[in-house]
Amino acid sequence: MKPITLYIFVHDDVPGSIAHTLGRGYFKEFTEEISFITGRSFAFNEVRHVQGVTDHNYKGENVDDILWSWQKAAAGYKNDKGLEWGKTERYILVTKDPINATTLGCAYPGKPAVIASTRSYQVIAHEVGHSFNATHEDAELGWNAWGGECETYMYHEIADVRGNCYRYTPKNREHIKAFLSDAP
Repeated sequence: MKPITLYIFVHDDVPGSIAHTLGRGYFKEFTEEISFITGRSFAFNEVRHVQGVTDHNYKGENVDDILWSWQKAAAGYKNDKGLEWGKTERYILVTKDPINATTLGCAYPGKPAVIASTRSYQVIAHEVGHSFNATHEDAELGWNAWGGECETYMYHEIADVRGNCYRYTPKNREHIKAFLSDAP
């Protein structure tokens, strides 16, 4: 089975102190879970300091236009490098800030282009989940090992009073598995 390849575009505004913790802090837990669910491994490709790509303007009120613009920039990078663009490739713009006051990230269901801020540890997992057809409707609150309330990755509202469950729900695991089941 083909691995899931993540092209991680670290926006120029992400401070080094955050950029150096992306793998362990933001990607480790959810990629291990997706590997477990799908039987696929991951390949990670970090991209930095590419003019017109890692300095992409991701802030604004019209989230659809911003995501469309990122998709075009990511596709241009893919074309320049001769990369693939399908079910097992994801082009993630990791940003320091949210897109606007209410939007921490965005992704089209089933599509490779993703924007996610480092504002919360679960934003990247949430948006990548959308890109693999996971939904808000099948998210839920749960309880962590210490008895505290936590949010599964696709929960639609992050609250400081709740923790991160570090998992997708069984229904969202099914969505992810089904999406990737017919990929090479």
